[in-house]
Amino acid sequence: MKIPFWLIALLFVGYSIWAVNKWHCVQCQCCDGQTPPAEAAKKTSGVPLFSWNADKPEADANFDAWKKALIGSGGQGDTLQITGWYRAGETNNTKASDLGMARAEALKAMMMPGVPDSRIHLSSKLVEDSLAEGGPARESAGFSWIKMVLAQEAGAIIESDNDVTFLFPFNSTEKDKDPEVDAYLKKLVDKHKTTSATFVVVGHTDNVGEPDDNIKLGMGRAKAIAKFLQDNGIAASRIKVDSKGEAEPVASNDTDDGRHQNRRVVLTTNN
Repeated sequence: MKIPFWLIALLFVGYSIWAVNKWHCVQCQCCDGQTPPAEAAKKTSGVPLFSWNADKPEADANFDAWKKALIGSGGQGDTLQITGWYRAGETNNTKASDLGMARAEALKAMMMPGVPDSRIHLSSKLVEDSLAEGGPARESAGFSWIKMVLAQEAGAIIESDNDVTFLFPFNSTEKDKDPEVDAYLKKLVDKHKTTSATFVVVGHTDNVGEPDDNIKLGMGRAKAIAKFLQDNGIAASRIKVDSKGEAEPVASNDTDDGRHQNRRVVLTTNN
């Protein structure tokens, strides 16, 4: 039986329409009611990108995830170094010394409060790369961590979000011999005397000694901080004290520096 030409043409047109639609569905993945990828958040690295002459990075839905990973790569008390990059042909329309410093300042604001102001250092650098006027946005900053290194007999104060960590010298429960700690706690007390904020004070140790002894040592450190708060006007009912001993190290106990970081009290303010 001879098939009419018009039927062949009709079948060809129908197949062509089906094939085009099928190809479109495969490409956009949107024929099952899902939002096309182009309309959903783009899969990006989240790293801040800057356009030509821009002192602020372009919006990126994945920035928060990138920021969290960056902060997680730093150690306790480490300082984040942000270096803003700029090119010879770019115009600086800000009050900063150069466009690289303006970009570093913008990124610093975006990193807080995950990394407090006291643990961020800024710098700028003149670079040569393929970023050009009218071209796509590109990376325009470098990030690195400056490791905190302390002498064994020294203490330290490390701020992070609502927490502050006090590092203790070896085998010490004394905080009242450190004027910097006193001054910091006095400022904290003055700020919250008239608020309803509560405080959780948790002591930690390295793994030197027996576990039970380290629980007691951690508790002694926590109580030393709590006592200062109470002596300066914070009611005992607003303070909870605990000790984890050696159970929750934040660094390796195989080195002096690691053990030092583990000898700590963490004070959390709950507003």
